[in-house]
Amino acid sequence: METPQWLLKTLSVALDGIFKASGADIRLHGLEDVPDQPVLFVINHFTRMETVFFPYILRKKTGRYPISLAHHSFFHGKFGELMGKLGAISTNDPDRDRIFLRNLLTGEMPCVIFPEGQMLKDKKIIEKGKYMIYNSGIRRPPHTGSARLALLSQFYRERIEYFHTHGRIVELREYLSYFGIPDKDVKKVILQQTVVVPVNITYYPIRAHKNAITKIAERLLGKMSDRFEEELEVETTMIADGVDIDINFGEGIYARDYLFRYSKAAKFIPSTKRYLELKELKKDLSLKKASLKLMFSYMDGIYGMTTLNHDHIFAYFLTMDPRSRISEKELKNRAFVAIEGIKEKKMANIHSSMNKNQFHLITDDEHDKYTSFIQAALEDGLVRVEKGTIIKDRGRFDMPYQFHRIRRDNIVAVLKNEVEPLNEVMKVLHKTMMTPARRHRKIIRNRFLNLDRAMFEQDYEKYGIPGESKPREIGRPFFLKRPFSRKRGIILVHGYMAAPEEIRVIGEYLYKKGYNVYGARLRGHGTAPEDLAKREWIDWYHSVNRAYIIMENSVKEIAIAGFSTGAGIALLQAANKDGKYRGAISINAPLKLQNIASRVTSVVVLWNTFLKRINLKKGAMEFVTNTPENPGINYFRNPVRGVRELGKLMEVVEKRLADIEIPVLIIQGSNDPVVNPESGPQLFEKIGTADKEIYKIYAGRHGIVRGAESEKVAARMAEFLDYAFTKKTK
Repeated sequence: METPQWLLKTLSVALDGIFKASGADIRLHGLEDVPDQPVLFVINHFTRMETVFFPYILRKKTGRYPISLAHHSFFHGKFGELMGKLGAISTNDPDRDRIFLRNLLTGEMPCVIFPEGQMLKDKKIIEKGKYMIYNSGIRRPPHTGSARLALLSQFYRERIEYFHTHGRIVELREYLSYFGIPDKDVKKVILQQTVVVPVNITYYPIRAHKNAITKIAERLLGKMSDRFEEELEVETTMIADGVDIDINFGEGIYARDYLFRYSKAAKFIPSTKRYLELKELKKDLSLKKASLKLMFSYMDGIYGMTTLNHDHIFAYFLTMDPRSRISEKELKNRAFVAIEGIKEKKMANIHSSMNKNQFHLITDDEHDKYTSFIQAALEDGLVRVEKGTIIKDRGRFDMPYQFHRIRRDNIVAVLKNEVEPLNEVMKVLHKTMMTPARRHRKIIRNRFLNLDRAMFEQDYEKYGIPGESKPREIGRPFFLKRPFSRKRGIILVHGYMAAPEEIRVIGEYLYKKGYNVYGARLRGHGTAPEDLAKREWIDWYHSVNRAYIIMENSVKEIAIAGFSTGAGIALLQAANKDGKYRGAISINAPLKLQNIASRVTSVVVLWNTFLKRINLKKGAMEFVTNTPENPGINYFRNPVRGVRELGKLMEVVEKRLADIEIPVLIIQGSNDPVVNPESGPQLFEKIGTADKEIYKIYAGRHGIVRGAESEKVAARMAEFLDYAFTKKTK
């Protein structure tokens, strides 16, 4: 079957343009391991797109265009002609089997079949532990046609070899003529084996909504059937919004092993009967058992390669939780614990986003994967969210859905179904589901407590300088935990070039007032200036996120306070966490870099930038001398790069101040020699909440969290915290 080259080129250019414009990211895994043998690719079927783009991908990557089996309904009019020219074979083609068998014997063209026999829109493939597929209102086992074709091709190959070896020339030529195989290809046919390669295609995310393409279709076509409208919404949303398409190629399954192990084929290979009529062969040789065994093997292969993603995890826990009200915090904690467990055991193909550090999921900053999933559930009317609680519509979850509407009406059920064949993953999810929430909180709290401490020890070991670095207890994060109270807690954040010891005095005061206190360590601090020089402002922010995770899983309510640079980070935390903190306190925070009377002048920064542009390292100033108020805590050398990161942080903070909606207390020293005292009033004006106050304290130094002023500062903080924690939330 020769496909016109101009047509292939035109199709390739068109599909290249579509995928490029859509932002779809197609990732192939394992294609390089496909055996160099006649191959039958068996692929899961979720969208109509697969019938076009999989052959396109295969040709693009291997240079060979496959033949594929397509439902006869596609073969009408001009589109049917196009399908035929592109290598698609109709299920109603009387020569269908012969065409596939010829290519499985010669390996001339790869073969593609979707073994379910139809699109699996609900992704429900497992029913009571067995493979079952929806068809015309009932569930049926998958067809074995693909397995049968693979076995038949190997049976005919064995016969061709036997005829060739034993000099049965007449029968050999009859076989070659029947399958259209040239004499010169006999040895090639004999030396090869038919290999079935399972392929799994996983889309992420799967969403369905009206878009520019569906609106055009509505104008052109008018009223559409529900089925066509649903398919259009699902597949054009993928094109319009972009989708990750992971295509996993599994280990090849050799048909010969199943042919001889599960049938009596060896007995009939020497037979004088032709067996080219399948009815004749069926009378003598039953391939039923071998077909079933082979079918189960490739179905295990296909669905065992599903690429696990965040949607699967969220969908499972949301669906399987018997309660109608679920805390978002609890759902995220479960997801985090499950994902980490799955990753540690390397038990599944996982989406690239799950390979990244998952701690962002439980920081309560916006998590794009979680937000997207919840938004889809909201749009489907499956849930509503009130004050951090997901409220399920039990009726929507329990009702049966029409097969051709489920992707649009209940995508959560589709996603939960997709993960069911991953047996080991399901065990982890079930175990996580059955574990009490308090146990998850303890696991997460201890994990991040140990991580925070270990990160400090590793950084100190790597960067610590004998005679210059302060003792370890100065830089180590601290947790003042009340043994019988988990009601309230506060995170304290130290300043630039300092360490947790800087805010310990305040922490101990608040601890005595009944609060659990965590003194966070910003990465690059408490070790040596060389460590700080390698950090970016986002590293400091994530340091406080780790503190947040620890406190969020230790107490019921949290506030946050920061000094100097730490105050900027505290305000950014308040802006990003959408009311998760009960209050925020800023102490001597610089609003902008120019508010800081820094030893690093703009001239130094400009000089270093100039040298970098001309690729000259010699002469650059990496550090400048610092004369700190607290020499037992602060660095004596200030990295220039750290000042640049400080400037970037302040730019981000200033843009987000208007988004703060919780109570805020600003404490500002009257004669601060480091931060311009006008910074406090400027912050006050820019912060969005109306529930804010500014407290000026007479002081001629910057570090008012220690020394003579510290008790006044701590007392005012305690007064504010008492107000913030007792104030009713909306």
